[in-house]
Amino acid sequence: MVPSGTKYRLKYRADDYAGVIKSPLERDQRQSFDKMTAPPTDHNGTVPLHQLPVEIFVQIITRALEHYRARGWWGPTYLGRLVTLCRVCKQWRDVINNTASLWATIDVLDPPAITSAAILRSVNHPLNIIGAPSGVIKFATWLPDRTDEFIKAAIMLSTRWSSIQLVVPSSDEALAIMNAPAPLLQSLEVKSMVQTRVHLQGGVMFQGTTCQLRRLGLHGVAIPWDSYILHNLQYLSISGLDEYGPSYEETLGILKGCPSLLEVELSLKLSAAGETPKKETPFRMAELSFISLYLSHDWTLVLLETIQLPSIRSVSLDLDPHSGLGHLLRRIIKCAHTLFLTNLDGQHNLSIIVSTFRCLTWACEPTEANRGGTRFEITTQDRPPSETLEDFLVETPANRFKPASITIEFDRPFELDLSTFLTKLDGVDRIRNIMASDCTCDLQPLFTYMSRATTKDQWGFPKLERLEIHMSAFDPSDLLDMIKARYGSEEGGRSNTSEGLCDLPPPLKWVSIGRIKVESDKDIFSFLEDIIGPDCFELMIF
Repeated sequence: MVPSGTKYRLKYRADDYAGVIKSPLERDQRQSFDKMTAPPTDHNGTVPLHQLPVEIFVQIITRALEHYRARGWWGPTYLGRLVTLCRVCKQWRDVINNTASLWATIDVLDPPAITSAAILRSVNHPLNIIGAPSGVIKFATWLPDRTDEFIKAAIMLSTRWSSIQLVVPSSDEALAIMNAPAPLLQSLEVKSMVQTRVHLQGGVMFQGTTCQLRRLGLHGVAIPWDSYILHNLQYLSISGLDEYGPSYEETLGILKGCPSLLEVELSLKLSAAGETPKKETPFRMAELSFISLYLSHDWTLVLLETIQLPSIRSVSLDLDPHSGLGHLLRRIIKCAHTLFLTNLDGQHNLSIIVSTFRCLTWACEPTEANRGGTRFEITTQDRPPSETLEDFLVETPANRFKPASITIEFDRPFELDLSTFLTKLDGVDRIRNIMASDCTCDLQPLFTYMSRATTKDQWGFPKLERLEIHMSAFDPSDLLDMIKARYGSEEGGRSNTSEGLCDLPPPLKWVSIGRIKVESDKDIFSFLEDIIGPDCFELMIF
C-alpha cells in the first residue's frame, strides 16, 4: 500500500500538473492552443465529406488516428494529429472540439497545454493513457521529459482509465498504478525499467474495484500470480522477469482461469530454468489463436502437450539456449505441428534463417494467395545450425506445413560450418531464394555447392531463382566461376565439378550484389552482368 504521506504528495504534485488549467498561465496556454487549432479559412459546406452524419465523420477520424496509439518514442502523437485536423476547416474544428471521445487519448510526448485541454474536453469520457513505447522495454534506454509528472497526473485520473500503457522507472510508480481505483479499466500494460515485485496489502489490486480488464501486459513487473485480475483475460503478455516470474503451476492456473484467451505471450526463460514441470491433465483453450513462448525446453514441451488449441492460427517458439535442448527438439517440433489440426500443403513459404549466436529460425509464412493464413515459427540458439536443421528436416506424418517455396537466409552468422550446413540441404526441394547479409564466414563453399553435383546427383539448389549477397565476405571470381558453370558459359566451359550433369539448371531470375567498391572487381561484375543479363542483375557499390 502507498504510505499516506506519499499518497498526499502524489496528489498535490499531480494536481499541480493536471489542474494547471485553472491558473492564469493555463489561460495563456489555452489561448495559444486555440490559435494552434484555428483553421486558416472557413471551408465550403457543400464538400461531399461534410454531408455525412456527424457520427460517421467522427468514426472516420477515430479509425484514421487509431495507429497513433501504438508507436515508439518518436513521430506525431494522437493529439498532435488531431490538432492538425482541427486546422483543416471550421466545420472540422467544431465537430472535433465538441466530441469528447476524440480527446480521450493523452500522450507523455504531448505539451502540457494540449494534455490539459484534452483532459478537460474529454469531460468524464474513459481515457486512453499512452506513456510507453511499442515493443520490449529493453529498447527504451531513456524516458521523455516530464515523465514523472505525467505518471502522477495519470494516476490521479485512474477512475477514468480505459487503457493505460506506462513505462515506470521504479517499483514506487508500479505500486501506485496497481493500487489506484480503476473501475473502467480494460487494458493495462506496465513496463518497468528495473525488475520489481508489487506487494499489495491483502493482495488486493485497484483498491478492490471490479475492473473490466481484458488485456494485460506485465514486463519487468510481478504481481500476486493468484490475483483475480488474471482471470477472464483475452490478451496476456508477461516478460522480463527472473526469480519473480510465475511458477509452472501458477502459469497453468493463469491459463485455466482465462478460458476466453485469444492471444498469449510468455517470456519466462530464466524463471523457468531449474524447475521441472509435471505433466498435467490436458485442457482445452477453445478460442486461443496466437501463442508466443520463450521458455525452457522442458516447460515448452510439457505446455504444448497439455493445452489443446482448436482455433490456433499462429505459433512462435523461441527456445531458451541455457536449458539444454538435447533430444527434446524433435518432440517439440512434432508437438508444435500437431497443434494444427489439418495439413497445409503449398499454402506457405518457408524461411530458414541462420544468424548470430548459432541461431536458426524456421519460419512458415502464408503465401500471397493465402493472406491471413496460419503462421509457424521456431527459433533455437547456441546450437550448431546443421544439427538443428537436421532435426527440422525429419519427415513425419505430423508435419503440417509443406512449403510452396523455401528461402535460405544467412544473416550475420559466425562460427558457421557452411559446407556441413549445405550438405544437409541435399535433395530438399523448392529452394527458390538464397540471401546472405553481413556474413563474416567465407561464402566460397556456397558457390562450390551450387557449381556441382550433390549427393543426390543434381545441381546444388537446382530450382534456385534469386541470389542476393550484401556486404559479405567472398571472392567475386568464385561467384563468377559458379555462374559460368550454371549457365554453361563457352568461355568458362564446364568445370570438373559439374561433369556428369547434362542439363543446366534454369537461369537465375535475379542476382543482387552489394559490396564496398574495389576497383579490381569492376571487370568481373561487368562480365557477370553480360552472362546473367542487365534485367536480372543489380550491383550496389557502397
